[in-house]
Amino acid sequence: MSDRAYMSERMRRWRRWTDGPLLVLAVGSLPLLLLELERTQLTTSDQRLLDIVNVTVIVAFSLDYAVELSLAADHPSYIRHEWLNGLIVAASGAAVIPSLAAAGGVRVLRSVPALRAVAAVVRLIAIGGAASREARRIIRRQAASFAIGMAALTWLSAATAFTLTEDVGRDGRIESLTDALWWSAATITTVGYGDITPVTLGGRMAGVVAMIVGISTFAVITARVAAFLVVDDG
Repeated sequence: MSDRAYMSERMRRWRRWTDGPLLVLAVGSLPLLLLELERTQLTTSDQRLLDIVNVTVIVAFSLDYAVELSLAADHPSYIRHEWLNGLIVAASGAAVIPSLAAAGGVRVLRSVPALRAVAAVVRLIAIGGAASREARRIIRRQAASFAIGMAALTWLSAATAFTLTEDVGRDGRIESLTDALWWSAATITTVGYGDITPVTLGGRMAGVVAMIVGISTFAVITARVAAFLVVDDG
């Protein structure tokens, strides 16, 4: 994040500790947001997983936003410049409300589909913007860590694409998101057990991307290990 006038020394220390975990949470939750658009087709356990992700995101980013606001040297300036974080908190809250409604906590059932769709799109844009801002620093400093992070993101993204394009869900050819995650892990590691296979063009394209990223990731890791083991005797 840029060094702005509102940043105090305490805020800088706070960000040194929290930027990494928040980036992991943001990037990790990003692909799953798309599943909100197909929520009604998912199994109960998959819907519960999305609810857990929603609550985790809003708690983490709300806490971070509140702490940073309290540490800011200039509160109005912080709110103006860090509007992305505020947008994440607001959109995450909008995504949680339908979950409460389904449990009988809030009577907004008629607006649930539209509210979830809007919240998912807004969070996709906001979290994507915040994550890309921090990712540029990590790419420059740690190529291997970035490769592993990309592999993890591809694992979740491929599973999400598989769920959206294949017959996954209630009474589907494949039961749940858990099966899609298993397929994605087997594909990205190039193991390919073959117990679950995509039949649509979208699912197969996701598989191709997962295999390419998996091979590239292991190539980067192998190169780093080789560089570490090679001893320069000159």
